[in-house]
Amino acid sequence: QTAKILGASLEENLDMISSSVEWLCKQGMNVHVDLEHYFDGTNNDSYGLDCALVAANAGAEAIILCDTNGGTLPWIIEEKTRLVLEALPSHVQVGIHAHNDAGLAVANSLAAVRGGATIVQGTINGVGERCGNADLCSILPALELKKDVLINQDIST
Repeated sequence: QTAKILGASLEENLDMISSSVEWLCKQGMNVHVDLEHYFDGTNNDSYGLDCALVAANAGAEAIILCDTNGGTLPWIIEEKTRLVLEALPSHVQVGIHAHNDAGLAVANSLAAVRGGATIVQGTINGVGERCGNADLCSILPALELKKDVLINQDIST
């Protein structure tokens, strides 16, 4: 994806991530980096983790793992979320951004939380591109009522 879409080598992409995050942090911004297609790159897991580490080391406060094509299975989401969380510095949060192409966005978001994610991106009623995004109207009560998680709802854009 990197070479095809960005026209950059893997190393150039890591440099762009690092310099972009550093610049934003120097501007006083709290940086969350969404790693698009994170779960689609199963043929190169180490590179996805490299992207997360570079962003964290450049100052990002959160790394958001994206199931951009919406077809990853929940147990894979949980496992990979846990692996990323274990690799990152302890002050960096991990989040999930799940699409619903295979009807798994809610399950995948809950699996990510089980794997240690503390940020869940989603929309009201799952409205979003293609088949939609994770439905916060299902996720929030599931976490609050069934997992006993205290929800801090930040609905900023």
